[in-house]
Amino acid sequence: MPGPSRRARLASLLHREIASCLLSLDDPRLTLVTITRVEVSGDLQIAKAYWTVLGGGRERRQAALALEGAKRVLRASYAPVVRTRLLPELVFAYDESDHRRERVLAAIRRARASDRDAAEDAASAETGDAEGEDRAP
Repeated sequence: MPGPSRRARLASLLHREIASCLLSLDDPRLTLVTITRVEVSGDLQIAKAYWTVLGGGRERRQAALALEGAKRVLRASYAPVVRTRLLPELVFAYDESDHRRERVLAAIRRARASDRDAAEDAASAETGDAEGEDRAP
């Protein structure tokens, strides 16, 4: 089994090659696609390219179709520079990390806002209690 540094170097090389080849393709569905990272299996036989696209669900579906259609061209583009016994099979996966990050940030914002509201309610309650204590006989 190849060492982790060899896998990392191959993943980095494939990331560069796939991303640059995407730029040269003349497909408007791929203009807003970004390859975020590439992971290579332990036996160097599968290269999983994670991608994102600007836009919504429609753009995501169109980009997925375009990427699947461009697989052969992309593999042919990185074939000359890959120095492994067998050429890694290319698999695409949508990178959910941006959506997860946005959901987590939104949850944090909501929690902070509710904490501020709770803190303001507590502060006003304490102020009201303190004022009420001053008035008590």
